[in-house]
Amino acid sequence: MQSTVKNYIEKILEREIVLEKPKDITLGHFATPVAFSLAKELRQNPMKIAEDLSKKFENSDIFEKVTAVKGFVNFQLSNEFLTSKIDEALVLQEEFAKGESKNEKILLEFVSANPTGPLHIGHARGAIFGDALLKVGRYLGYDVTSEYYVNDAGAQMQLLATSLNLAAKEYLLKEDVEYPEQFYRGEYLVDIAQKCIDTYGKDIFNDKSKEEELALFAKDEVLDIIKKDMADLGVCFDSYVSEKSLYKEWDTTKAVLEANGSIYHQDNKDFIRSTLHGDDSDRVVVRENGIPTYLAGDIIYHKDKYDRKFDKYINIWGADHHGYIKRVKAAIEFLGNDSSKLEILLSQMVALLQGGQPYKMSKRAGTVILMSDIVVEIGADSLRFVFLTK
Repeated sequence: MQSTVKNYIEKILEREIVLEKPKDITLGHFATPVAFSLAKELRQNPMKIAEDLSKKFENSDIFEKVTAVKGFVNFQLSNEFLTSKIDEALVLQEEFAKGESKNEKILLEFVSANPTGPLHIGHARGAIFGDALLKVGRYLGYDVTSEYYVNDAGAQMQLLATSLNLAAKEYLLKEDVEYPEQFYRGEYLVDIAQKCIDTYGKDIFNDKSKEEELALFAKDEVLDIIKKDMADLGVCFDSYVSEKSLYKEWDTTKAVLEANGSIYHQDNKDFIRSTLHGDDSDRVVVRENGIPTYLAGDIIYHKDKYDRKFDKYINIWGADHHGYIKRVKAAIEFLGNDSSKLEILLSQMVALLQGGQPYKMSKRAGTVILMSDIVVEIGADSLRFVFLTK
């Protein structure tokens, strides 16, 4: 519609214009500042020029009224024109305003929540935003692939195994347990523990050598819960990439960074020189114990993304990941790739109130508001609508 309106105005004025949407919607559907660019050429006051230009649209087929306000020409669309567009949409249905196929491949990554428990309401914003962007992009003709990065490496997996063990012993095996300071809570752990007993027998919870197997089993079960919750919200992914599976590429990736001087060793740790690309400080990629950091996983993952040869990469991250942008983009450049092809969109955190006071969710404290419960209560369409209006 905007393209139709812009072309119509340019035909009347016989020149190219910039078409904007006024901040104050009572002024009109669209506005152009063309009078300001003409002021120097015509040596007239832009307000006078805007008045003269607005008169050119008297008896227009598509505008209810055209007014000059502080040098801007404002356009109010007519009900007849809007109705014609609605009629066109009803006739064309899925073909309305659909774009032609474009020769551009885009990899869109979003949600990527840790597979340590069901998705909570805080994950809904990124999920809905990402899925809407995916569908609009495809509708406009782009070749968009959606991806979920599974953070199945690191301390959270060991913590998940410990939490599952504790849930099994307390609720199913009826043993006395002493909870550590950090662990995950929730009914989902009891359900997974029962499945684990049905699969392996209860002795697995007393066998220290089976801890990694326990973590893997729990991760797969949680990921199935996440996939179901996403599907109930109308969100499905084309691919899932395991962080753990990528770490086998770390030595090769690190060797490239070392060869071009992007990594240095200090205080028994390895740092990446991210300050060369605007970061506040250089970041640790290998700890003193020789274990790669979470950032190292991100570096390998983005190398893997670029190796798959997309034209553009889009990540939707939570606002709390803002500090990661420069360090990840620095690593992309150090690996010989163009970081400008990566666009990172930040999704703001979800603020909850209880009795007018901020409500703090915690997966470890078991105080989360599950996304699936809200979907059951108000429906997926309603939840999507609420978040898309925010």
